[in-house]
Amino acid sequence: MKPIVKIFLSFLTISYSLTSTAQTINTAPLDAYWELTEKLKSGHTLADKEWLAFLEIEANDIYIKNQAFDQDYLNRLRKTIEMVYKPGNDSIVQELLKDPITNWLTYKVSNYKINEGELKEFQKKFQQPDYVDTFYKNAWEWLPKRLHRKAPATNVYLLGIENDAIAGGELMILTLWSAYNYEKLEMGVLTGHEMHHILREPISFKNIQEQDIGILYALNGILNEGSADMIDKKISLDSKDKLPFELVFTEFLLTNPDSIVIQLDANLTESAQSDGELFKTEIDYRNLFNWSSGHNPGYYMADIIVRNGYKKQLVKNVQNPFAFIYLYNKAAKKDKKNPPIFSENSIKYVRGLEKKYWIKNVTTLPNKV
Repeated sequence: MKPIVKIFLSFLTISYSLTSTAQTINTAPLDAYWELTEKLKSGHTLADKEWLAFLEIEANDIYIKNQAFDQDYLNRLRKTIEMVYKPGNDSIVQELLKDPITNWLTYKVSNYKINEGELKEFQKKFQQPDYVDTFYKNAWEWLPKRLHRKAPATNVYLLGIENDAIAGGELMILTLWSAYNYEKLEMGVLTGHEMHHILREPISFKNIQEQDIGILYALNGILNEGSADMIDKKISLDSKDKLPFELVFTEFLLTNPDSIVIQLDANLTESAQSDGELFKTEIDYRNLFNWSSGHNPGYYMADIIVRNGYKKQLVKNVQNPFAFIYLYNKAAKKDKKNPPIFSENSIKYVRGLEKKYWIKNVTTLPNKV
């Protein structure tokens, strides 16, 4: 999941009552997609103003900007949607689908057309109150009691394009294809992951010095994604034969995570030995994490923490990125697979960062592992 800024959305919405709150489930962007494609199936030619109106639906617009889709990509997406849904093109589409990697957009768009009936049934199910409650059930398992709350102001949107999910502030955007496939494995796993990002209330540090921007991005990222990954990634990895190939994240999560930890340790040691004069930037860490936002090595590190008996401590300190490093080191020293550990110099440097940005500024939350 990529972080996004808090933005107010003003769609017409449908609210469903929970035990003591109401959760907004908004399908306007998805309904607009179904309406658009229904016209195309009848032979309609898509006008420029219709396509632009679709892209400018606020949830679509936010998602597109978050994913950094440029005009070339959007033009190709439009042409692909038109081609897939145009009557008489079935044989052309089927030929292209023989090589889904090369014809990636055709594959993604076709998933919505081929599975439209099942997707629409899931859309109905997703909007039921008992389903919404699973968002919280799964998120709360990995949050301390002080963060067990409802987030009725959070707008949950379903889109009819792409295969990802993003969340932040009071906004959760799910692509229908992604939600449908993950939620088949267990109700509320993907949505629980995204709700965890919202309810965790990550701490924003103030007055960050230049040399610390990169490392704080890294530490926050691996905690943010690693802790939330405990909700859904284990299930998806264990059930990868039940998922479309593009939603199997084995390589995404487990491509040399130990090497990434080793390099992170080397970076910390270098900063420690140079008294902060030598440091890596945020871009350096984005590259080190393979632009995974922290999933890799976050999942790997959190899994080691949990399987070595430190789930309770992880949950207690889920807002503290420094505690995550200490917990990982404790767990790694016990782990039979001998994963890499952080050096004493690195741990000392992290404790200095904790003192600078956590202990002095965050007094109401746990400081100890």
